[in-house]
Amino acid sequence: MIPSAPQSVELFKNHTEAKLRGLLCPDHLQAPKLVVKGESLRDATISLSACCSKLAEMANKAIASNP
Repeated sequence: MIPSAPQSVELFKNHTEAKLRGLLCPDHLQAPKLVVKGESLRDATISLSACCSKLAEMANKAIASNP
């Protein structure tokens, strides 16, 4: 069964947040911030912010990793 669009966005957000959970910048002790907006994955806007490029790279690697 395919979830409805809002649930799909919420599932994506929850899954991605789980991958980022506990991730902190080793230099600034900051966590990355994920913002997902939209009614469907097709229309969603996703932004990831980080205190520095090192944390951004770490966050992108964590998101790209398998479960």
